[in-house]
Amino acid sequence: MIEEPLRAVGCAALLAVGAACAVSGACLAGSPGEAGSAAPTAKPAPPAPPSAKERDARRAEVRFPNGRLILAEIADTPEHWARGYMFRREVGEGDGMVFVFPEPEVRPFWMKNTLVPLDIIWLDEERKILHIEAHTPPCKADPCPSYGPLRKASTVLEVRAGTAAAEGLKAGDRLQISIPQPGD
Repeated sequence: MIEEPLRAVGCAALLAVGAACAVSGACLAGSPGEAGSAAPTAKPAPPAPPSAKERDARRAEVRFPNGRLILAEIADTPEHWARGYMFRREVGEGDGMVFVFPEPEVRPFWMKNTLVPLDIIWLDEERKILHIEAHTPPCKADPCPSYGPLRKASTVLEVRAGTAAAEGLKAGDRLQISIPQPGD
């Protein structure tokens, strides 16, 4: 009996988050910007594709439960969160991007300006998988849909589409993620 009202509240929350995503204009819904400005402004130019230096920046080691290791770019600033895999023409088989957040929150993602399909994996503070959005398609037109669980995540991992299934990942699995500190 209580499930129907909870489902309605959950759907309303997801719609509200989706509307915020459409207004904010970022890869990660809720990034800082001019979403709250009263007067419409010109759209900023899209971010430039990442340079070789950016792609070769600090990397995290992500180990799946089956022992497979991937190297993931680290997105740990609002600028990196907003860019994500935007404008990339490919994501390698052993590549990923790990989004590290200071506090666990509901973290909806979208695929605006992302050119390739991805598996998006939300993790809790213990690095247990909360949700997998497999084969998330690129957004072809605005407004772009948002993806993700209505549960608090502290880390999100993006990998090449099909990786989660190929590695047998499922909710509840724990990933080992080693993130070097700046300057390491």
